[in-house]
Amino acid sequence: MQINDIENAVRKILAEELNNASSSSVNAAVTADDGHRGIFSNVNDAIAAAKAAQEVYRDKPIAVRQQVIDAIKEGFRPYIEKMAKDIKEETGMGTVEAKIAKLHNALYNTPGPEILEPVTENGDGGMVMYERLPYGVIGAVGPSTNPSETVIANAIMMLAGGNTLYFGAHPGAKNITRWTIEKMNDFIADATGLHNLVVSVDNPTIESVQQMMKHPDIAMLAVTGGPAVVHQAMTSGKKAVGAGPGNPPAMVDATADIDLAAHNIITSASFDNDILCTAEKEVVAESSIKDELIRKMQDEGAFVVNREQADKLADMCIQDNGAPDRKFVGKDATYILDQANIPYTGHPVEIICELPKEHPLVMTEMLMPILPVVSCPTFDDVLKTAVEVEKGNHHTATIHSNNLKHINNAAHRMQCSIFVVNGPSYVGTGVADNGAHSGASALTIATPTGEGTCTAKTFTRRVRLNSPQGFSVRNWY
Repeated sequence: MQINDIENAVRKILAEELNNASSSSVNAAVTADDGHRGIFSNVNDAIAAAKAAQEVYRDKPIAVRQQVIDAIKEGFRPYIEKMAKDIKEETGMGTVEAKIAKLHNALYNTPGPEILEPVTENGDGGMVMYERLPYGVIGAVGPSTNPSETVIANAIMMLAGGNTLYFGAHPGAKNITRWTIEKMNDFIADATGLHNLVVSVDNPTIESVQQMMKHPDIAMLAVTGGPAVVHQAMTSGKKAVGAGPGNPPAMVDATADIDLAAHNIITSASFDNDILCTAEKEVVAESSIKDELIRKMQDEGAFVVNREQADKLADMCIQDNGAPDRKFVGKDATYILDQANIPYTGHPVEIICELPKEHPLVMTEMLMPILPVVSCPTFDDVLKTAVEVEKGNHHTATIHSNNLKHINNAAHRMQCSIFVVNGPSYVGTGVADNGAHSGASALTIATPTGEGTCTAKTFTRRVRLNSPQGFSVRNWY
């Protein structure tokens, strides 16, 4: 081949490469415009846009990922109260005050790229480095109980790892979820020029979630919801992070500070009207302090109902299939009492009742401010009963005790993803009073699949690089 022929061939190859790059840029721009700020009319287009965005995003410097996270955190700051009110209005569950706290937690307690620093080892065999890489497009499903909070926390964790995200909104919170995704895309685009890092569809349905889970371009699933959708994710053939059910017991032994225990239990159980999966769903107490505990819980705003009234609440609030009736999930205690025609005084924030452990209100994850109290003669019985009513979910449990052996044995026996000692259960999610540090936010608690409280590390692959010829300054190679 002559010199001129070689030169012409090189020019042709370069022209083709430039043309391909130009086409990719055009396609990315079209995707950004067609997506209407991350929202698409169908699952295939949404995932295609997220995949195209991830192809670009994965090659960006870590500093760009931090820009994305900062844009989300700062962008939503003026909207927190509005979002809390909108969530309450659309879902009809919980309280505005609790939702403000949960949004703050999702935005400012969720770690980003800073927890993905490389780890190195070195020695005579050279250097070994471990880094964390993205999976690709992650398909997530969120609950109506924490719609915007889950979008925000998932986005921060997943984008920090270099992934993009398709979010399957709960139909019961589709409006606020869409608003959150659109605003998030606005903030990211304004800060970085990147589009469609987080996508969804304009009409979320069960069918759209099923389609997403089967889509070949979804590399991983993260599901927060009921047992059925978690099972579907775990049997999809894809790597899945599943946040399953819980029925958290609050154990109280005879050594506990009863004033503090009563305060923590009622404050936490009534937080957002008990819709958090981590919230105390029943109290298991030693008989010797049970009456005092109930009196102190009344001082904290709880209202006691008798056994007949408790049975009436169970008939009204639990459906024939054994699930709590959504008409009462997350509703105020006063609303539930009114609907049951149970008279009360004052403004109770929690309904409490002494019941045997077999009662449906004890064994059902009610997700509403109804808190049964089960008494046991000894701490050994308390622990055995707590294990039984938690039903092997290994999700969350709390204990109120000043006996270190009791605390240790309970933590060992319960084996829960979150275990709280002498505190309200919500600290296990990162929420704490007066802005105190309570750990990373935990909006996805993957007990069935074993990851526990998720962070950005959960949504990255750990890879290993070996360099046997170096690098160790201590050694001469």
